[in-house]
Formats: sequence, C-alpha cells, structure tokens
Amino acid sequence: MANGNSQKQPMLPFRMGTRQRIRQIGSAQSLSGLAGTTTFTLARVGMLNYLILVIRGTVNLSAGGAFATLGPWSLIDRVRVSLNLGNMTLVDVSGYTLYQFNKTLFRGWSPDGGGNYTPNALTFAAGVASGNNSWVLPLLIPISANPGSEVDTGLINLQAPEVQVNVDVSLASAGATFVTNFSTLSSVTAELYQCYFDLPRPGAPIQLPLGQIVRTVETTIPVTATGELNYTVERQGQLMQFISTFIANGARSNGLDRVKLIANINDTIYDEAAILAQFKYQMDYSLPMPCNSVRRHRIGRRDGCPMERRASRTSPEPIRGPLRTGFAQPSSSTRS
Repeated sequence: MANGNSQKQPMLPFRMGTRQRIRQIGSAQSLSGLAGTTTFTLARVGMLNYLILVIRGTVNLSAGGAFATLGPWSLIDRVRVSLNLGNMTLVDVSGYTLYQFNKTLFRGWSPDGGGNYTPNALTFAAGVASGNNSWVLPLLIPISANPGSEVDTGLINLQAPEVQVNVDVSLASAGATFVTNFSTLSSVTAELYQCYFDLPRPGAPIQLPLGQIVRTVETTIPVTATGELNYTVERQGQLMQFISTFIANGARSNGLDRVKLIANINDTIYDEAAILAQFKYQMDYSLPMPCNSVRRHRIGRRDGCPMERRASRTSPEPIRGPLRTGFAQPSSSTRS
C-alpha cells in the first residue's frame, strides 16, 4: 500500500536536463540572383531556439558605389519562418529589420561590427569597389525570446508529429535597393544553421518548457503629415519588444521628436524625447544608435490591453519595424 505521505519526484528545469546543438540544414542552396527565392525545411529534431542565415554572393559594380538607405542588408528582401505549411508565421521581416533586431541581442555586438569593431572577413563582407565584390551577410533569426536568459520561452518542439517548420528567403528585385552603380549579382547562395536543444528521454524528471510562441513581425506605415502618428499593436499575447525605423524622402531621418507607448488609451508606459531614446539605446546596447531607429525591450505584461505606439514627427515619412509578441499555444504542438 502506498504511503500517504509519499511525494512526487521533483522536476528539474528544462535547461538543467538538456544539451544545446547546432547543425547546418542540408547544404548551401543557390539563388538565381535578383528576386531569387529559396525554402529550407528544418530537420525534425529537438526544441528550436534560433537560426543563423548566411547569404553569400558576388556584387559587381560599374564604378565605386555606396550603400543604399538601408545598407547591404536590404539585399535580403524578406525572411519568413512559418509553421505547418504557412498556417502560422513565427517570423516575417525584412533583412534590414532583422539586422537591427540582431543588434539588440548582445551588448556591443552587431553582425557588421555596428561601428564598434571590424568583424572578421569570414563573418561579414560587403565591399563597394568597382568590379567584383564578395559579400557575406550573416543574420540570426529569432525563434524563442532570445538565446540567453529567456532561452526556453517560445522554443518550438520540432519532434511533434504535427509540426513542420519552413524558412523562406527572398532577395531584392533591384540592385539599386542595396547599392549604387549596381551591375550584376551572381553566385548567390544561402546557408542555414539550426540551433536546438535535446528533448529529455521519456520518463526523465525534466520539466518541459511552457507551450508558448514568440512572433517577430514587421509592418510599414505611411505618414502623410506632421504631428502624432498612432499605431495600434495587434491584439494577441504580450508585447515583448518593438523597433522602429523612420524614413523621409527615401533616406533614414532624424526627424523624430517623441515616442510613446500607451495602453488602454490613457496609461502611458513610455514617453521619450529623442535625446532620451538615444541615451537609452547606447546605455542598453553599448553601440552608437542608428539614425532614427527606436526600440524598447522587456515591456512587461499588459494582458488584454489595447496598446498604441505613438510617434511625433517633424516631417512626413513612412515608419517600419518589427513587433515581438509572445502568447500561449496548444500543448499538442510543443510537447511530444
């Protein structure tokens, strides 16, 4: 007869009973050049944490060139990560926005050095000399909240029988999108690396992560007049982070006066003048702040609240940038 005072075996946290692994997904895939596309299907193993995408190619210029408004990263038109044949989108952003997000992951780090240091030529290259230039553009694609302290928030169980994850990559359709004096783009390849955590063996006293999903999506909003612009965050989950980039007359602009984050119409969470936004960025990330790129992370809980992001402008221009939200998903898609 069982002892009425018997206790259940204590469960260990997932991060104490797993191992991180990184592997390349197949071999490098070729893209046709401008407007080229490719799709990767992830291996069905482990709990997916993040992906690393590397684009390589040869950019030929008719004369010495210069980067377009959004730099070499706008060579990558779109990166999408979708579940179950597109029924749910985890990531849907442009290359430049993904680059800006990368700069928020680790203090002082950026795929291109961010003005702090010169990266190794193996990890980043984007020359603009006349003739052929070998380009290497690496980007981390977020799946869970981050690769660090919140690594187990939003992991995707790739071994669940009903889960299939595809990664779609598309390139810009015109060379002027990313560099001046463009002639040709050739020998373009895409490599994808998958970082995941092992699932514990059946019956092991390991607590699996909660069934959650983190989405990173980008929206572009036209601004036709000066004054305040309101953007209502879509109603799902909890807002974790936002990044905004402002463009006026085809160039990044410092025409930003103020940024506010407001919940329930009158609950102002952040109200930041331009100088405060710049000061906070440099304090948080130890990098010089990009021209009029505003971001905020660790926003906190606002369950069920309609939220607005407001920007005051001195000149009309479009606003673009990603929002990161986290919300619960059915346990069947995250647990084996």
